[in-house]
Amino acid sequence: MAIDIHAHCVPDGLVSALAAGGRRLGVEVLRAGETTRVQFAETVTAPLEPSLSDLPARLAAMDRTGVTRQVLSPFIDLTGYWLDEAAGSAYCRLFNEHMAGTVAQAPDRLSALATVPLQSGPAAAKELAYAVAELGMVGAEIGTDTGRGQLDDKELEPFWAAAAELGCLVFIHPNAAARTRFPYFLGNFVGNPSDTTVAAARLMFGGVLDRHPGLRICLAHGGGFLPYQIGRLDRGFHAYGTDWGAELTSAPRDLATRLHYDTVLHSIESTRLLIDLVGAEQLLLGTDYPFEMGDLDPLSTVAAIPGLDERERSLITHGNAEFLLGL
Repeated sequence: MAIDIHAHCVPDGLVSALAAGGRRLGVEVLRAGETTRVQFAETVTAPLEPSLSDLPARLAAMDRTGVTRQVLSPFIDLTGYWLDEAAGSAYCRLFNEHMAGTVAQAPDRLSALATVPLQSGPAAAKELAYAVAELGMVGAEIGTDTGRGQLDDKELEPFWAAAAELGCLVFIHPNAAARTRFPYFLGNFVGNPSDTTVAAARLMFGGVLDRHPGLRICLAHGGGFLPYQIGRLDRGFHAYGTDWGAELTSAPRDLATRLHYDTVLHSIESTRLLIDLVGAEQLLLGTDYPFEMGDLDPLSTVAAIPGLDERERSLITHGNAEFLLGL
């Protein structure tokens, strides 16, 4: 048994639906030869890789790598945060209904995370509740940046409250690293983990994790640089407390043990450090399918981690996900 909680998807039929009716929402499909992109207001996505929508290829890849179930998450460029609230809400509903349709084609192999309109905390809470109750989704994927603000903004309190009450997973994935900010694709190599680190630190120091202790949050890419720098965050908390406007009441090291982390770290030493910090109970298997920066042999990765007993390996490969997602 192996459950992959970090696997991206462009749901079946979504691009066609956007091409036919997306302009009323401010969304346009851009095609140039074999390349397809989506434009939200003034923001254009990266090219949509065909493998994001190819279900037979996805299932075949799962079979090759021993993955029993994928938890599909939206291709992070497709959040639609750049639309206004009404258009963003309508877009998310369209996206989620198509995602549910993809899951319905292989329900024994697939589950899904919703996308929600972070343009508004109440709107995001409403869509999350709908996706979980009506579409059978197991939570939501959100970006590290809302396009208008940050994850600890008070405007998003209704969303965090709803996620805690529902007990569903919130998977936080970087989306803010400007592709033109760094050369050499460092926006991915360095920018992505940096954005995750900042987002997690804001949830800590902004008091979100203390106000909503029931939240089930998973950080992509092993939490970015957070595990390695947790000592610095702890030192800052003990040195300054709530100076500088901080609202946390728990030490960052303690808060880090409440979070969950995927295994997409590309380093056995880094993964071992993460386990030593938070425990095997907090790790979830991930691949970042279908991208080259992913780990497409995740079971071998877990098998290579030194010092794990069989119970801990089972927790990481599937047990923790089964518990968190109610699978």
